Amino acid sequence: MKVVVDGVELDLPAGTSAIDAVFQSGGDVPYFCAHKYLSPVGACRMCLIESGSPRKNPDGTFVMEGEGDAATPKIFWFPKPMASCTMQATEGMHIRSAKTSEVVAKAQAGMMEFTLLNHPLDCPTCDKGGACELQDRAFEYGYGASRFGFDRRHADKHYPLSKYVILDQERCIHCKRCVRYFEEVPGQEVLDFIERGGHTFIDTEEGGLPTGFQGNITDICPVGALLDNVARFRGRNWEYDHTPTTCTLCPVGCSITVDARNGRLERIVAGENRDVNEAWICDAGRFGHSFASHDRLTVPLIRGADGQLHAADWDAAITAINRGLAGQNMDDLALYIGADSTLEEGLALESLAELTGTKHVDHWPRYEVNITAPAATLTDVATADLVVVIGADLGEEAPVLELRILEMLRGGLLPAEFDHGTAIADLRLIERPVRKPEKLVVIGQESGLWKHAGTRIPANGLSGLTRLATPDTDDLRAALKALEDAKAPVIILGADALNGASGSFASTVASLASRTGAKVMAIPAGPNSRGLAALNLVPRRGGLGYAQLAQAPAAFISRLDPGVKARGFTVVHDTHLTSTAQLADVVLPALTNYEKRGTTVNLEGRLLGLEQAALSSGEAADLIRTLSALAEALGVKAKVRGLRGAQTLAAAKFGLKLESVPPRGVIHPLPTATTAPTGQVHTPTLWTERMQVPRGDSARAEHINSLIGMELPMTAVQPGGDD
Repeated sequence: MKVVVDGVELDLPAGTSAIDAVFQSGGDVPYFCAHKYLSPVGACRMCLIESGSPRKNPDGTFVMEGEGDAATPKIFWFPKPMASCTMQATEGMHIRSAKTSEVVAKAQAGMMEFTLLNHPLDCPTCDKGGACELQDRAFEYGYGASRFGFDRRHADKHYPLSKYVILDQERCIHCKRCVRYFEEVPGQEVLDFIERGGHTFIDTEEGGLPTGFQGNITDICPVGALLDNVARFRGRNWEYDHTPTTCTLCPVGCSITVDARNGRLERIVAGENRDVNEAWICDAGRFGHSFASHDRLTVPLIRGADGQLHAADWDAAITAINRGLAGQNMDDLALYIGADSTLEEGLALESLAELTGTKHVDHWPRYEVNITAPAATLTDVATADLVVVIGADLGEEAPVLELRILEMLRGGLLPAEFDHGTAIADLRLIERPVRKPEKLVVIGQESGLWKHAGTRIPANGLSGLTRLATPDTDDLRAALKALEDAKAPVIILGADALNGASGSFASTVASLASRTGAKVMAIPAGPNSRGLAALNLVPRRGGLGYAQLAQAPAAFISRLDPGVKARGFTVVHDTHLTSTAQLADVVLPALTNYEKRGTTVNLEGRLLGLEQAALSSGEAADLIRTLSALAEALGVKAKVRGLRGAQTLAAAKFGLKLESVPPRGVIHPLPTATTAPTGQVHTPTLWTERMQVPRGDSARAEHINSLIGMELPMTAVQPGGDD
């Protein structure tokens, strides 16, 4: 359809909102209540435009103005400006924004004056300063002064909605984004407006906000009313180093931005990735980051003659490893790494394993089955007409996958994409959306998803799939029938189904998928265990797996904490002095995944990049550099000594172009995953013990004291004197 915006004719798809038409033309409209993934409601009245459309005569011809060939359809303009986020652009519509309309500019300035009527001028102290939509828009579209001279309303400024979210009632502008978020995304009606008129405030039900996805309201609040209590008062927006990267706490691989200040990780906010997490992250990913800057190992430790660990430098650590492994066959050294290691790190480990000839290689956690059925993406899940979840607790295994399933239940409407990005106001999204629980079948133990499912079948996770394939109850027979009748079904397999699964399980999955046309999403045990399994990082024939660590003659363990050491010399590479590190002979400081560059593979098989945030980590090193040092201690030359070398090897062996992974990631076929017995059961736990350690005021005071005495650049004599 043709739409004219500020004199520019555009060709837009049907259903486009007027606000998106303006942005598509390259123009701008201020807005506070609209949000890309929420229903448009026209609450803030800032996105005003003038609009007009042609009309038709009774005979179907257009009412024209002008004469002869110069005649054009007459545009009938609405008498007053209208909210563009709730208006659908139509064929032949003309739109004027503040760019070409004084009426719109004056109306928006007046609306801004009204919005600021009771809003406190907290900008010098508000945490949102520098990232506040109201502040920016007031500067761009406001009068710069108010005609109202009375005192502003006063309300509670430190009102806790939960342990993690603080509400400043004075700053709220009643845009209703937070209320709509809980209703429409996680499906929890826990927040609403209380009172009316000038006394309106938002509040939650008794007991506070539910943990899981509550932190997202701090991202979407356009002002400083809802604040992240973990990051509150830690810094101002312009003081942070912002690093877009990928979360590796679970296999979803959400896009996040890591905000660091003075070398400390102070805040994590959600990034947008339409294909993965849209604009949402879980509370663990947002609030569980304190460990990255708390009690870190910053130098190597060597066990001395007194039996205690002592600080050392890397040269001394390499010498100690060389001495400790003297007389040991290189192929006796077991190599075990965490499943959140990057592909580049996995390639470096595999390269060293080939060099030393060791059979004892493993990563953890992982499952010992390789599912070969057609793989589903997160978009497939969101747009499916039936999802069957078997043996999964998504709250612990992959929380954002639960949000994509809930998106499927409310119709699977994915916002359109324009040149300016995701549609700002998709008119198909509505408040209090109707959900269709009959599209969800849950088989297994009770979990957070249980209450949303139309069919709930208690069962053992491992046998759940077999029982679904050959149903023995009416519920299972109905579930199989629904699966067979669906046009785009997806089967999701979780830990209860995959723990202990064997090759026969994989063949049952493949057979069921082939029979029903379903795609399958098997949730990996670790954030990158899918990628590491494809690199062959499992025990070779006769090798000792991670569960047999205590039997290994010697071991190198990276970022795993089994609580035991190898039978002989043990080297631990970790970010903290874990219980395993306390048993080790040499401890090497490691980087967290917030401080690395590299690539991971999420539960879809999508390659996603990690970027390095500006955190203080002392002499800590990533796994590639550490393995190079280990190779030096062993007296061999590592083939992979850096990120570029690992990426070159990935391109040569697997055709992977890891150096050019796009920001939204890319699904790339991986080599067939290798499998081997694990010898133990994996129990997914999202909030690990170290993430739950509160960062006390004493630790912060200690950090501030450590800054005293720093030589700041502005203390030097500056030319120009006080000016």
